[in-house]
Amino acid sequence: MLTSRYAVAGRGVVSEAFDGDIVVLDLDSGRYFSFTDSGCALWEGLVEGVAPEALLHDGARYTTEDIECFVAKLVEYKLLVAVAEPANTVAPAAMVEKLAQAREMPEVTVFDDLADLFLADPIHDVDEQAGWPVVNKPDADGAGAA
Repeated sequence: MLTSRYAVAGRGVVSEAFDGDIVVLDLDSGRYFSFTDSGCALWEGLVEGVAPEALLHDGARYTTEDIECFVAKLVEYKLLVAVAEPANTVAPAAMVEKLAQAREMPEVTVFDDLADLFLADPIHDVDEQAGWPVVNKPDADGAGAA
């Protein structure tokens, strides 16, 4: 598994870096994800096509099994998919440096507290009186309140 190349699972998966942290949003499920410091560096490498085994370095606080588990979670959450193209077998020096500075094990945290809001249609699913971001609640017969 560690020799595979991975890519972002689809157009509905978007990520953004904020002050060294990465947030990934799955627009299809409404869930968003954050990573530990090593998870952020691993995510960057994986989406750039670096083989997971190339992201394991001397002195790392994590093992091959930790990377396998991290990648398996990303695939399970439908954030990454394995692709048939050959992976880069050498990680860029800047990425190796980030990984060397990481102090936490690679982990993924999943948030679904805003899923209803992310999945709502801001034109058709909102309460007309309250406006966005108040999602229109269905009434007793299942239709939206008007």
